[in-house]
Amino acid sequence: MSFVAERERGQAAARAARVRLGLGLEAPLSDAVVVVEDLGGTPVTVLELPSGLAGLQGRKYDRSFIFVNGVDVPARQRFTLAHEFGHVDLGHAGSVDYVRDVFGDGGGGRARPPAEVQADWFAAEFLAPLTGVRRWLEAVGEPPDDLETVVRLADYFHVSAEVALYRLQAARRLGRGKVEPLKAQIVEARHTSLARRLGLGEFEDTLTRAHGRLPRFPRATLTHGAQAYERGLLSVGQVARLLEVGPDVIEAEFARRGVRAGSHESDY
Repeated sequence: MSFVAERERGQAAARAARVRLGLGLEAPLSDAVVVVEDLGGTPVTVLELPSGLAGLQGRKYDRSFIFVNGVDVPARQRFTLAHEFGHVDLGHAGSVDYVRDVFGDGGGGRARPPAEVQADWFAAEFLAPLTGVRRWLEAVGEPPDDLETVVRLADYFHVSAEVALYRLQAARRLGRGKVEPLKAQIVEARHTSLARRLGLGEFEDTLTRAHGRLPRFPRATLTHGAQAYERGLLSVGQVARLLEVGPDVIEAEFARRGVRAGSHESDY
């Protein structure tokens, strides 16, 4: 199958997933983790992974799971999460994805495994659907083809400036002659100072809240642990050992939830 066919398969799957999950084909995601976990039925763990590793996905006991490197900036984590969810949605085998495997240059031209091309374009369309990109351009009055437009689009869809740049290209708004100069400005990090001047980048979601407070476990995992603790079946130390974290992490999470040992009857 050609690169174009792999790209189209990924984007088509993303559009189908958005419709199936009730997300529509235009609006940005309010919280990618909530979408993947609650609507997509795939638990997400955010933790510190080895350098260069973006994320991974697989199946165990007939259920898919996703891990995301929480050291990366949140915009990058969102794309990695959508990339891994793309693997899951497309029925790919388990995978370990390094930074070089995940969308960074539009996917164009590189000899890459078909599954990675599909997952890249799934992620791009899932986070910033082309219909939504075109509608945004219309709504803001067909803005100029400059870095500010890239930064504002990135902020609207909660993606990186580089992803926003390639979505504009995919929407046939930018040709390669305009993409390369803008990409050079992004490489020089000019977009970060511009975003600050424009007062952008204040978006908050599960990934931004977890940043610097790792690990972040799937809600269902911690809920099961909390229920066992309340019923006296497991201690904080035992829950911590099962999740391979320090007891202080579990204590803090239980305190945040108001969970206390023996505070409820065994009515689960």
